[in-house]
Amino acid sequence: MFFTKHAGYILIVDDDVSLCDALSEVLKQESYKPVTCHHPRDALVAIHNNRDFELAFVDIHLPEMDGLELGRRLKSDLPGLEIAFITGYGTFENAVQALKIGAYDYLRKPFSMDEFKLCLRRFEERKALKERARQADSRYKLLVENLPVLIFSIGKDFRLEFINQASQGMLGYAPEEAKGLEHGFLSLVHPEDRRRIRRLIKRMMSSTSPSPFSTECRLIHKKGFIVHTLLKTISENRFPGSAQWSIEGLAVDITDRVLLEKSAIQNERLKTLGTISAEVAHEIRNPLISIGGFANRLKKRLPACQELDIILTESGRLERLVQRINNYLRPSIPKKKTFSLNSILKRSLVLLSPEIEKYHIKLDVNLNKGIKKIELDADLLTEVFINLIRNAIFSLHEGGTLHIRSYETNGNICIEFKNRMEKRRVKKAEKLFLPFGEGGKSIGLPLSFRLVKNMGGLLSFSQEGDFAVFTVTFSKSGSLPVPDQDAGGVDDGVDVMDRSLESVN
Repeated sequence: MFFTKHAGYILIVDDDVSLCDALSEVLKQESYKPVTCHHPRDALVAIHNNRDFELAFVDIHLPEMDGLELGRRLKSDLPGLEIAFITGYGTFENAVQALKIGAYDYLRKPFSMDEFKLCLRRFEERKALKERARQADSRYKLLVENLPVLIFSIGKDFRLEFINQASQGMLGYAPEEAKGLEHGFLSLVHPEDRRRIRRLIKRMMSSTSPSPFSTECRLIHKKGFIVHTLLKTISENRFPGSAQWSIEGLAVDITDRVLLEKSAIQNERLKTLGTISAEVAHEIRNPLISIGGFANRLKKRLPACQELDIILTESGRLERLVQRINNYLRPSIPKKKTFSLNSILKRSLVLLSPEIEKYHIKLDVNLNKGIKKIELDADLLTEVFINLIRNAIFSLHEGGTLHIRSYETNGNICIEFKNRMEKRRVKKAEKLFLPFGEGGKSIGLPLSFRLVKNMGGLLSFSQEGDFAVFTVTFSKSGSLPVPDQDAGGVDDGVDVMDRSLESVN
């Protein structure tokens, strides 16, 4: 068997000078760097001054200090040091003590140089095995820590016993920070999913034959936004002889998939509405105009007839409905240039500052300054942002707070508008983006949805407890590098907008 020779340092401690010289010569022939000491004090000094020693041959019977005690002190000072003891009259007790200290080998005098070389080979073989084990452990840790998947282990009371480095990128928590959360893993789970996840984990823990589970689960990023995940438990480990347990699992970020599914559903609705738009305009609008005109003529002849007022009111309502559908479906061609979503949002807030001040709305604005610029229509997006801000203003009582944040998730750039809902919860959120309701006070939420979609993005709605959350999302796949100089347009005068935004706050 061949071993790779490393010119490492080996210490020899023996009061027999001739033996030290003989062993030293053999080690030099084997390409090692031997250092000989004839007294324990010299050996301690040598180890203190040179931290590169790999192996020490120590005679058990030394002057002033027992070799076993010296071995303990050498191992204490340099834990990675391997020790082989040498003795002229070995006893079973000495062998046991040597093993306790951590000696890897034991030579009994007199021994031949072949026996010494065999001992050296065992050291090299042991060293090679330890190196392979270290490399395997290093590769495993590197793999686990750098997988784009959250890997965790949950212990008693749902505390996190282990969580990999992916927690930093996915949820904004460093592993040690996540393990210190008060309610453990449940602190990361969205409040509306928390009871369900707690029940699944407890059921797995209490079962005599636990089965892993897989479910979709919303986690909460440190900055407050939602991360949609597929949560899967891998195994449950019980510690022998105790009631302690731990559950291992992983979570995969599926936020992009969820957003794409929402987009696909809305696309189908848009296709349906587009198909019927011409028929709606022809079959409903024209008769309504005729009915409205006829009712107006009758109203002049019969001013006291209340039924005619009802006809006129309902005709006007249906006419506005048809107009909203037509506005919703009319073509809009974005004029794309490279802009920052943050700068467009700032401009929108400046334009709406009179209304914000009038209703005493408080702003909690948290913008990620590092998000990339993307290609979009700044005017259309400004219109969308203004509508979403106004929608929030009209939903809040005077003096309420509108929370706005921008952030990046795996493949997306997002702007989030969050405000407390003063009225009852929205039962069917999808209706907010259909053109059959008022949908806001300017161009309406339905039209905002379509404008964002035409620019390659998605406008989505969710409810977090008592809060309504509208999120505008664009893919980073179309992002451009940030140039050294501003691209102009909306980005011109950003400093002025920053000052104006500070005055709004």
